[in-house]
Amino acid sequence: MGKGGIPSYYRGLSQEDRRTFDRWLKANAIVGAIFAAGLIVMALTGSRSGGPRDAQVASRTKASDVTVSEQRWRQPGIATTQDPKVRQKLF
Repeated sequence: MGKGGIPSYYRGLSQEDRRTFDRWLKANAIVGAIFAAGLIVMALTGSRSGGPRDAQVASRTKASDVTVSEQRWRQPGIATTQDPKVRQKLF
């Protein structure tokens, strides 16, 4: 851009080019604001979904119970393509 940078380049534009640039800039600001709002909404809903119910279940589950259930799930001699750690609750 040179010595003056973007402000001097903007001042050198014609009125029509300035209006076009301003419209482009406003459109990008609106799209960015919508995207940011969506991210905030997803973060808030995600933080509420892991509420106290999951904490209660985790506190009641013993490590020995998890080990026993994994041993029952994996029977010797049977090849599986799913790992119990990968399976997740979808909702």
